[in-house]
Formats: sequence, C-alpha cells, structure tokens
Amino acid sequence: MLVAYLSTLTGIGAAGTKLELIFPFVLITVIPSGGDNYVWSNQVVDIEVFHSDYAAAADFSRVVHDHMMRLRNTYVGGVPVSQVRTINGFGDLDYEDETLHRFIAEYEIESAVNAQPL
Repeated sequence: MLVAYLSTLTGIGAAGTKLELIFPFVLITVIPSGGDNYVWSNQVVDIEVFHSDYAAAADFSRVVHDHMMRLRNTYVGGVPVSQVRTINGFGDLDYEDETLHRFIAEYEIESAVNAQPL
C-alpha cells in the first residue's frame, strides 16, 4: 500500500521494499511491531530516501514527509488509514558510500486490521 502511495510523488525515481539505484529512491521497511484492537492495526515503518546528491536527498525527504502526513484520514487502494504519527523525523544516516546518501524516518501507521499489508 505504501509503495503504491509513495510512487505517486512527483519526481520520484522509484519506491519499493528492496533497494534499487534509481534516484530518488524510497525504501519502505515494515518493522515487526504494533498490535491491534480487532478494528485498527498499528504498524511501524522505516522510510528511507536514497539519492546520489546529498542536498537532493534532503529536499526529497521533506517532500516524502509531507506526503506521509497527508496520508491521514484517507483511503489508499481501498485501505483506510486513520492516523500517521512521526516517531523519528528524517535525518541523514551515513551509508558509508560517498556516492549514495540516505535520509531515514520512522512512522507509526494506523489502518484497518483486515487491510492488506503496508
């Protein structure tokens, strides 16, 4: 669901659950976490922005954050999303590669318990 949602960003190279060297690339990882109350499910996701240019990665991470906040109270592919909370905002994390820059953030997403995986 998040791959489809974030793939609509203007200027994105690609989004997915496995790293591709198409910039800017958004990597989505669902962290084993959360719980449910039989109606709503809470899941934690890491969102990473990769780019060959540091400033472009920083700029695009702000676009991704804005898009994540707009996900609140929406439906994506028929999946209701009631809440998105920022756990850790975007910050640069050294990827130990001077040609690849990474910014990472962590969000908690509340969606219908019977919805497809994030």
